[in-house]
Amino acid sequence: MDQGTAAVLGACVGVAGTLGTGVLTYFAARHQIRDQAKLEHRKTVRSERREAYRDFLKHISEIERDLDLFMLKLVKLKLDQASPETWLETFDESTALSDRLKDLQVQSTDLMLAGPLELAILTGPVIHALDEEWQVLTKAGIAFRWEEGDEEAYKQARAASGDVISRFGGRASTILNTELR
Repeated sequence: MDQGTAAVLGACVGVAGTLGTGVLTYFAARHQIRDQAKLEHRKTVRSERREAYRDFLKHISEIERDLDLFMLKLVKLKLDQASPETWLETFDESTALSDRLKDLQVQSTDLMLAGPLELAILTGPVIHALDEEWQVLTKAGIAFRWEEGDEEAYKQARAASGDVISRFGGRASTILNTELR
């Protein structure tokens, strides 16, 4: 082999090496950009989910507080031996709580959009349990009474709602913490 041929072959090997390095660099950069976009998308989804879960749990907490306050008003009406008219005035609060429970049902669609579906499905039992509490209180208020049986029914409904709310919150936490990986 003469020097000219060796030089041409050497140049070809150099060009091939440079082209190979360029192609590998291109694919590595492309892969890195794709991975970065996936990571950013996961962060965005996680942030949106966290916000939806937090808003839902916040509204649940506010409704629970208001249900407890309503129950305490019924106890006070009983202790004060209030007139039927006074009992009926508290019915407006019961109606407002019912409207807030309906709003919570509408808000649960945000969880369907935020996903995953398994968590959105858990909103049904939460809303149902809160509605059970509301029904116990409303029945007692409409009947102008707060008796031992009403208190026991409320405690049972409250315990049941506490269980499903805890299950919902635990599952939401698991989902968010799993997405960190």
